[in-house]
Amino acid sequence: MKKPKKPPKTWAVFSGLTVQMGVSLYLASICGKVLDLRWETGKTMTLLLLMLVLAVNIYGLIKFLNRYK
Repeated sequence: MKKPKKPPKTWAVFSGLTVQMGVSLYLASICGKVLDLRWETGKTMTLLLLMLVLAVNIYGLIKFLNRYK
């Protein structure tokens, strides 16, 4: 007989989300800096990528949290 699976701990889920958001923002900043250097756009690409990734992260977070209602 199989034991029912326990759902993951809430703190583990949210710490994972925090790490995911942090890593994605970090990678967006690195990619933005590379594009800024290549296209000589100052800090425009870095800011645009960071805002885009932040918006996607917030959208994903809202979708994720709606499952816990």
